Amino acid sequence: MGANPSYYDSLRKEINFEINFISWPTYKGEKTFSAMAKRIIDENSIKDGDIVSGSSLGGIVALEMARHIKPRAIVLMGSAVSRSEVRRILALLAPLAVITPVSLIQRLAGKYENIVTRMFAEAEPEFIRAMCLYLPKWPGAAVSNAALFRIHGQKDLVMPCPRTGCEKVPNAGHLLALTHPVRCGNFLNKIDRQLTIDRGASE
Repeated sequence: MGANPSYYDSLRKEINFEINFISWPTYKGEKTFSAMAKRIIDENSIKDGDIVSGSSLGGIVALEMARHIKPRAIVLMGSAVSRSEVRRILALLAPLAVITPVSLIQRLAGKYENIVTRMFAEAEPEFIRAMCLYLPKWPGAAVSNAALFRIHGQKDLVMPCPRTGCEKVPNAGHLLALTHPVRCGNFLNKIDRQLTIDRGASE
């Protein structure tokens, strides 16, 4: 939430194919993850058959794209497919976003020189607040025929690692693409090879 493409700087050199790393759009009052997904689709010309991916909130929004298009595959890096996969305390605290001085927290965060605090300090406070408020209301991933691939840090304290259905990274936390770019790069390259083979077999 609030990250920008610089989050993936270390990952870029580990992948063997082209990825379009996109920024969150300028906030225009969206109140749901689905509405944000629609904005991103429209502003980046994402279409049926594309592969969409994201980390954390970005992964949730990638899942929400399936309500508007038919992606070929969805790739989650440290993300969730339902509210039950988000640490319960975060969902309970989300309503406090109404009274939380996000801009003040951002200014304080901006005093520390690392990529995470810089990204958070530059994000739009109203965007962060709106997405926090919607979290407890999110119905979960849309029904989709898209192939789903997941990689997750086993020590993720924000979205705890699922027991099944994902590639697990030992000793990794929530910022998986930032802290383990080689492992994530290998994971993405493996998916690319698999989807290329599947496409060739179906043509």
